Amino acid sequence: MSVFVDVVNAIVESGQMVSDFFTTGIYELLTKFTAWFVKWSVVAMWKAKLAAIAFSWDVAQELITTLNISGYINAAWSTLDSKVLNMFVYFKIPEAVNIVMSAGVTKFVMKFLGI
Repeated sequence: MSVFVDVVNAIVESGQMVSDFFTTGIYELLTKFTAWFVKWSVVAMWKAKLAAIAFSWDVAQELITTLNISGYINAAWSTLDSKVLNMFVYFKIPEAVNIVMSAGVTKFVMKFLGI
């Protein structure tokens, strides 16, 4: 008789498990899946943006080289008085101009790509 009771209890417990799954388990499953999907999507989006930034920077450097912008800037620096140029070099103004120019061209390329 105890085997029969154990079988009935097992059936009732499995029915309760199925009922619990349909009442609360589906919500928890969908919540976990949605959270996983959103996390995966955000990570994928950031990886794509980082790859796009690296690509845009490469294109910008090629654009600067092709248009010989650095040559024009060097020619402009050479027209300055030597004292002014030495002061600019001391404060690293040419490096700052180079960084700002690279950033501006990279931003232009990113806007061109729609990023």
